Amino acid sequence: MPAPTTMEPITAKLRHEEKRAFAATCESIGTTPSNAIRIFVSAFNKRGGFPFDPSNPYGFSLETLAAMDDAVNKRNLAGPFDSVEDMFAALDKD
Repeated sequence: MPAPTTMEPITAKLRHEEKRAFAATCESIGTTPSNAIRIFVSAFNKRGGFPFDPSNPYGFSLETLAAMDDAVNKRNLAGPFDSVEDMFAALDKD
């Protein structure tokens, strides 16, 4: 019979709002903060580092990030258009 696994605590300090949002997100996906941290640590250890790019945690491509930046800075707006046809005509110009 294998020896029982000893669990060890880990401590991290978070701002109150971060902790509240983390707990709420965990609950919304049906897990606990402790389980989410265990999943992260397991993925971190298997990968030998972050299981995502910390500079791009959502995994968006450079093209998508550029398009998002254009949208935020209103560089992709050619309208308003008077009709759908006018909008598509503007799209076809590119």
